[in-house]
Parts: sequence; C-alpha cells; structure tokens
Amino acid sequence: MSAMIFRMLLLINGMIISQAAAQEKIAPADYEALAPKEKILALSAKQYANVAERERAIVMAALADLEAVKRSPSPMTGWTAQLLLKAGRKEEGLAIVRHYMSERIKEAKGRIANMEKQRKDGTYKPFPLANGREWGEPHVNGFGLWAMINVYMRYQDQMDDSLKADFKWLFTHNTSWAGSTGNLSFLIPLNLYLAESTWDPALLPEDGRYGARGADAMKMFNKRIDYTVKRGSPEFASRPYMIYNIGTLLSFDNSFTDKELSRRARMAYEISIAHAAGTWLNGNWATPAGRSYPGYVTQAPNGCADMLWAYFGGKTPKLGGNTTAVFSVAEPWRPHPLIVKAATDRSNAFVHRSRFDGDHTFQTSFVNKTYALFSTATTHPATGRKTSIWGQTYPYGVMFDQPDSSKSSICWMTVPCFDDQPLTNYTQGVSSRFAEYLQHRGSLLLVANDLTNSEFRPKVRTDIKNHKPFTTDAWYVLAYIPHGYQGMINDSKNSGRVFLDYGSVMLAISASQTFDWDPKGKVFAGNGGFHKEDSEFRVFGKNAAVAMETALPSEFSGSSTTDRLAKFKAAIIAKSKVTVETVETATPAPTGPTIVAKGTYVDRFGTKLEKTFQGDALIDGKVIDYASWPLVDNPWIHQDWEGNMRISDRVTERIYDVTNWTITERKVGTAGGK
Repeated sequence: MSAMIFRMLLLINGMIISQAAAQEKIAPADYEALAPKEKILALSAKQYANVAERERAIVMAALADLEAVKRSPSPMTGWTAQLLLKAGRKEEGLAIVRHYMSERIKEAKGRIANMEKQRKDGTYKPFPLANGREWGEPHVNGFGLWAMINVYMRYQDQMDDSLKADFKWLFTHNTSWAGSTGNLSFLIPLNLYLAESTWDPALLPEDGRYGARGADAMKMFNKRIDYTVKRGSPEFASRPYMIYNIGTLLSFDNSFTDKELSRRARMAYEISIAHAAGTWLNGNWATPAGRSYPGYVTQAPNGCADMLWAYFGGKTPKLGGNTTAVFSVAEPWRPHPLIVKAATDRSNAFVHRSRFDGDHTFQTSFVNKTYALFSTATTHPATGRKTSIWGQTYPYGVMFDQPDSSKSSICWMTVPCFDDQPLTNYTQGVSSRFAEYLQHRGSLLLVANDLTNSEFRPKVRTDIKNHKPFTTDAWYVLAYIPHGYQGMINDSKNSGRVFLDYGSVMLAISASQTFDWDPKGKVFAGNGGFHKEDSEFRVFGKNAAVAMETALPSEFSGSSTTDRLAKFKAAIIAKSKVTVETVETATPAPTGPTIVAKGTYVDRFGTKLEKTFQGDALIDGKVIDYASWPLVDNPWIHQDWEGNMRISDRVTERIYDVTNWTITERKVGTAGGK
C-alpha cells in the first residue's frame, strides 16, 4: 500500500470520516461528537463489504483514542505507531513509542534493583544457562521487544538522540535472549539478531539458546523458514501466538538482512496465510489449533484471527489499537486474490484437510456455507501412546454463524485434560490418553477408552490455588453447549440423543449410553468466560462413543423451527446408530494382548465410521490412509507433506516451489467449479 493511500486512511477529520459516516448513516458532525470509546464501538458494530472499508475502519479505530493506545502494554501499539509514522504524523507516532519505551525501561530498572537487593540479602537465585552462565536481569518481555525493534529499524531516522539512547540502553542491557516456548524460541533470537545488527554486537550478551550469536541463529532461522513452508507453521492457528510465529517473518524485510533470506521469509508468511484460508468462515476460524486457550469462542474474531479478518473479512471483531488487525494494515504485505478466494468462496460445501502440529496429527474441516465441523485424528506408534495432546487448545466440534457476539459460536466435545475451577489454560484440552476422533464430512465420532482407569484418575492440582476437580472418580466425555439455539430436543435420558437448531447449523449429538443434560445447568468451569446461559453434559462409563452429525437448516423444510427440527430428528433416527465395544488390538503391548474400545457411528446417509482406540480408522470398511494425508488440501489449494503448494481457481494457477523458492503463475483454462 502506498504512502499516499495511508495518508488518505489517516485523514481523520476529512473525507474518510464523511464516507464512514455516510455508510453508517451518521452525519460527519455527529460522528466527530462521539467519544473515543463510542467511535470504536460504532466501528466494531458495523460490517464491511471489502478490504478498503476494513482497512479504513481498522485505522480509524486504532487512532480514535491515541492516549489509550499510548498507555497500553500490548506489543500491537508498535504497529499503531508505524501507521502514524508512515503517514507523516511524526509526533503522535513517537509519543506512543516514547511512552512504551519508558515503561519498559522503568520495569527493567526495577528488576535490576530487585536483583541487587536479593543479592545483598542473600536470597538471589540465579536462572542458569549454558556454559555456567546465568540469565541475570533485566528480563524484558520478548513480545514487546519485537514490536519496538521493528519500529526502530524502520523509523530511527525520525527519532531524536534521547529516544535513540533509550532504545540502545534497553536492548544492550536486556539479558533474556533464551526463548523456550515454540514462538519465543524463534522470536527472541530474532530480537537479538535485529538488535546486534543495529548496535555494536559487543555490547550485547550471548544468545542463551543457540550458543554464540550469529551463525547458529542464522541456521535456525533458515531451518524454521524451511520447515514452515514444507510442514506448516508451528503453533498453527494459535489465537495468542500465531502472530509471533509467522508475523515475525516480515521483520526480515529490512536494510541489513540478506535479501534472499528476506524473500524466503515473506514467501513462508504468504504460504502460512494460504494454509489458514480454507478454514476461514465469516470470522470463524474453524480448524484445530495448537495453543489456543479459549473453550469459549465467538464469531467476532479475537487474537490472531483478527489478522485474517483484516485480509478476508467476515464478522467484525472488537477494533482498537491493540488488535492484530493493525499489524495486517501497517505491514505492506497483502494476500493474493487467489488466497482471498479460497478464504471467502463458500458457495459450495467442501472438505479441507491439513497436517500440522506434529507428524501424527491429521486435521479435517467440513465447511458448509454457514458452519464448519472440525477435528484432529491421531496415529500412534505400535506400542500406543499414553501422553496427552497439548492441553492449551479448544476441543473439536462445530463452529457456526452466530451474529450475536454475546453468544458463543462453537459447540464441542472432548475428554478434557483437566476440568476444573479455577479455569486454566488446559481446560478443556483433549486428553489422548482416553479420546480419539474420526471425521467424515459433516459427521464426527469420538471414541473414549478406559475412562475408569485409576492410573489416570483426576487429581487435585496442588500447583493451582483453590483447584476443584469436577470429580475424582473417573474421566468422562464432556460436551459444551452454548446458548442461542432456536430449537432443542433433549432425549439425553431416554435415548442418549440431543438435537439442536442454531439457525445456521442443525446438530445431533448421539451417545452410546444415556446421559443427563440439564439445559439450565451451569458450566462447571464457568469462571473462564462462559456465558451464564451456556450448559454442558458428561457421558460416564468405562468406554463410550459420542457422535456429532450436522446439517444445514435449509435441508429440512418446515412451517416452524419445531417442524424443521422434528424432520431432522426423524432423518437421524431412521438410519443413524452409535455403538461402543471392546476389541483386541492387532499390535498387542509387550506384556500381552491389549483390549481397547472401538466406536462405530452410522450417519443419516448410511455412511459407517469405525474407530478403534489407537488403532485403525475406517469409512465404509476402507482404512483411512493417513500416510498420504496432505499438508493442505481444499478445492483451491493443495500441498503435499514437504511438497510444493498449488493455488488455483481453474483460470489462474499459482505455484510455490518450496525447494527452489520460486513463485510462478500461469493460465490454466476457463472458470468452473471443482
């Protein structure tokens, strides 16, 4: 985007306000009369028809209350500052940067003073690093450092000597250059690389993770970028962390980074956004996610989903200076029209397959106009696996159009890693010690094994204050039912079935045994953001099978919601059946044969899903070949595991060669569906 367009976006008192006011049927004078928070609310409440309108709204909201942005600790304030600096609003942009830097320096000096006091008192406990070194202080937040070094390397020519001195002090005194988590292990060495390329490297400490800075870090950067284009981004679809895994790739675009490395990093970013496109549904990001905390999600995006909303549109998130949508506007990269089409053409139902977060995880999303059912299947070594899938995620189920942002737009089922109060980052992740999934288009089967095994019985978590587990007797299948359904039939006690109509999706939940769902009951872990009208249920037993089957409401006619739901129920009951049994595994454990649960579900079309716990998965008797599962596959995009990516609309084809690092386009024919 050109500087001239940015200036146009930022003319808060001019034409843009007049256009926005006209669209919202608010007179320009009335809009100017709105308080900053009211402006942001008005912008967040509106839906936007195209990318130009979205970008205008993002900028207007970010700049509606610059004082609040200036006070915010969010790293995203760095990109609000960049918007201002690029548009020539120097003093406003630098005011944000000065305040952010002064707060970080204040925190850093406080940590140094506290360390010195502890040393004097004899209470200091150093954090050890390699080669006998210690971490030391100050330990400055790596996310914030990334935001500030990004501003500095692009706009230092607009900074005075005092502000430059503040930058130099903070970055040459910081000692926390050893990232541990998936995102920090890339972001923190990147911070160090950018810092040592800006100041004298002798002033900075050595990198605590990759040995001496320089060659080892560069090897890691190249390895990570190569991995991302061939196997997908680490922590893919993470609401809090995806920006730190892939947004950082755009920071290699600077005056000192090797141009080939910069180009590859930008290509990896583009491929990563393309990976997400097939599971975008009007603001819902309907895909399994590594390290995404919430069990409660609304269609209005949050976290890193805001980045995608800026590119693709849909339900408008809560806008402001701290949203990742600001990052999408401030950075010059924009998605290719083929990627946008893959994210927005929802005229026909389709299956999206992907393969992220490890060699043995296989994702499916069935995207059907107004809803998407999604899950992850797993495969295991011959001896089985007793470890837990990472708990920091939301479980699998269905996301659907829900215009009311006060209501959750996801209904899920799981055997939780933990089900506790207070709510933690692990509630309600998927425990693969007990649960595995199999999905075929709009039907999803969960098979739960050995739920009463005392070895895995829920325990009080001594590391969490006031922890209260739901039960200490056994695990169970847990399902979360958001309120907002237009129709409901509760046959849980009689037949183990529940039927729901949310207006955008019809949902049947069928269990192998009866259970008790109280729609007026509260969510146990409700202090984590669940609405007071939401509910949940649990299916108990040694082994269990629970299935979700979905449909568009338009598939069932009726004079009322009640009639429509009754016809859906009749179609489900006529053919569907869910059962659980025990079988002997084909690959017994070293100590002898292993007896495990096998779940079976026949859907309303007569398709048979069969899943043996830590064993085969079959659809209509045919074993699913996970060995040939693609990295990404949907009607527009295909990429084999470690292969090249192809994006096509049947007119134009765009090829990403991940071996030779080239992007080429060619015409392939006339338009047509796939």
